[in-house]
Amino acid sequence: MFNSATSAFFDFYKYSFIDRILIRIQTRALGVKFERLFIIIPVLIYMNDTDRQKLISNAKEYLFGTIKPKHLATLVYDRIILQLLAYEDDEDLYDQDKKKAFDILRQNIQLYLVIDAILDDDFIEQKEEIKNIIKEEYDKAYSMSNHSSNLLRFQEQHFID
Repeated sequence: MFNSATSAFFDFYKYSFIDRILIRIQTRALGVKFERLFIIIPVLIYMNDTDRQKLISNAKEYLFGTIKPKHLATLVYDRIILQLLAYEDDEDLYDQDKKKAFDILRQNIQLYLVIDAILDDDFIEQKEEIKNIIKEEYDKAYSMSNHSSNLLRFQEQHFID
């Protein structure tokens, strides 16, 4: 799954059992904003098969540029790396988180800015793919049947005037 450069990177990030528990405990109560990042960013990185190392460095740059203090940014980054390691072991977890990530993006389209910041000009195809998936999910979730749209038009005509 990972190329040799990415594998070497992940070998550097071997966390002990205690380290994993401490990172999860320290990041558990950070709030909804960070929980969304813990799902979206690892899925975004893991989706790319060609250059995960560049995406990891882009994510690190984004996190350290937007999250203050730096200690908190380090914890968030470590949690994302842990999630990537979990995806390497369990493909089903990745599929579940991928569905959650697109649901989160459908519900809050402003989080697409995170994707836009991490995927630079080298990843235009992946940006378009994600944009199309989000658009399909959004259209599917917020479309109305013909019967419902007729009822809405009727109500608008008779009750708004």
